[in-house]
Amino acid sequence: MKIGMMTAWNTDSGVAVHAEPVAKEWIKMGHEVIIFSHIKEDFHGEGFIGKDEDYVIRCFGTGKTNYLDPRPILTREFDIFVVQDLCMLPVDNLAKIFPLIRRTAKTVHIVHENTLPQEAWFYQFEWDGVIYFCKRQAFLNRVWPESKMIHFPCFPIRTEEKMKVRERLDLPLDKKIVYQFCQRGYKPFLRELPAPLKENAILLIVIPEEYELLEEEHPPKWMVIRREKVLSRRRFDNYLFASDAAIFHKFQSRYAAVVSSTVFQALGTGCPILVSGQSDFFFPFKEEIIRYTDTEDLKKTLIDLLEDGERYNALRAKAEEFIKENSPQRIAEEHIEFFHSLRR
Repeated sequence: MKIGMMTAWNTDSGVAVHAEPVAKEWIKMGHEVIIFSHIKEDFHGEGFIGKDEDYVIRCFGTGKTNYLDPRPILTREFDIFVVQDLCMLPVDNLAKIFPLIRRTAKTVHIVHENTLPQEAWFYQFEWDGVIYFCKRQAFLNRVWPESKMIHFPCFPIRTEEKMKVRERLDLPLDKKIVYQFCQRGYKPFLRELPAPLKENAILLIVIPEEYELLEEEHPPKWMVIRREKVLSRRRFDNYLFASDAAIFHKFQSRYAAVVSSTVFQALGTGCPILVSGQSDFFFPFKEEIIRYTDTEDLKKTLIDLLEDGERYNALRAKAEEFIKENSPQRIAEEHIEFFHSLRR
């Protein structure tokens, strides 16, 4: 099957985190895939996390510029043409070429909105299929009754030797590491380790280059602060491989997203993940992650987790079950089955 897809790609955006594992599985399955993505002068996300593959063509911007060079799209024929996250695309110009795309291809919209948009332009396209990835988006059935739910994909399970990664990152080899991920809008919620952990653990806080953190000027001996540009795919994994627990603190997305794509990406590294229990941003996850209610609860949970090997291993086992249920291969196959149903 020939599949074209307009999407964010090789950036830190949630759309790219959804698109990458699925599209790469389609290629493994033998399908011919072309990715059309944003130009580097006008893209969705905070930065790029990897080099483009040879099947990626950058030929459009966001709605900010409404730039679109249609030639790479219109000079190819596809069986299926997928559009990811319409709101981050040059909608006006896409509408002009959409009838030509539909001459040869079945068109599919993968919706990333958490509510029905009030803007009329969102509904102007006549899609052959509509996909969403969380049951809280079932409101789409009121407009597209035949829309299909296919779960958000996890990144695959991957492993690396903890101590070797720590050496590469210049992190302590003899202490537990509690890692706070503070990019993509996540915040440094924990600013002090619980007393029982201060001798044998460090709090690693990785912040963007422009972020202001008061403790950076005189950090305590149990705190390590790193400033990083947008983390590459490899560096994102390495900090998790090096750590014994990771805190992802966010109440809601800056871009009205439905779920935490970052946790779907991180879970496969095997590092236990802790999130705010008051946030519904982590709705799809149950026993695969740990939720805390406040700072004191988080400290108590960290002590229990780092000292209780059985709980630590049980959490990792639950995470692996979740990843297998929502593996890139399984989710990619569900998409392909849906595509075939559109062509019958």
